[in-house]
Amino acid sequence: MQTFLTLEHDRETDIPAEYDDVRTPEAYVRHFLREFSESGDTVFDPFAGFGTTLTVAEELGRVPYGVEYEEDRVELVRDRIDRPENVRRASALDLDFDRFPAFDCCLTSPPYMERSMAVNPFRNYAAESESDYEAYLADLTDLFARLADHAAADATVLVDISNMKHEERVTTLAWDVADAVSESLRFEGEVVVGWEGEEQTERDGGTYGYGYDHSYCLVFRADGTE
Repeated sequence: MQTFLTLEHDRETDIPAEYDDVRTPEAYVRHFLREFSESGDTVFDPFAGFGTTLTVAEELGRVPYGVEYEEDRVELVRDRIDRPENVRRASALDLDFDRFPAFDCCLTSPPYMERSMAVNPFRNYAAESESDYEAYLADLTDLFARLADHAAADATVLVDISNMKHEERVTTLAWDVADAVSESLRFEGEVVVGWEGEEQTERDGGTYGYGYDHSYCLVFRADGTE
């Protein structure tokens, strides 16, 4: 497994202007789906967002399935793919996985949380919601445990994640998520993704954002822990 690569930080598809353009670049999804899945495989994303994983999966001949919490984003994703019935509106935390086929590859980017935050990322950071970092990690631990139970034999789970810098404090989000997911899936290692191209320093700092010029792909196998 290649452990470092460099990609252009460029989004190939425009989304409506009212949305904050925070999403995984297509180049990232394309690279990792080519490496860890094959044509005809079922690809699942429990945090579908604007549908980047699902649209690229379809482009590469995979069969996409996804879940998204926000109703308007669900409709946007359904308009972008050839199998709109494969996208459901739900919270990933409350999802009935029996409504989906077992997946061969899951590529997802869970909503990020920084330690000082008090709102719930799984409710799209709604101002009236409440949560904390420990609850966030506990929710992710439970979610990926249920995902592991729904994986096909030797399925791959790929997590797009980054650490976060905020007010001179670092939240080791990538490492904490790796620990949470490793409770139920075998961790095979991380791929460091260096980003080039459009700068985002005005918003978050760094080419990638969140204070960094790189992010990670955490690679897991759904064959149990050792």
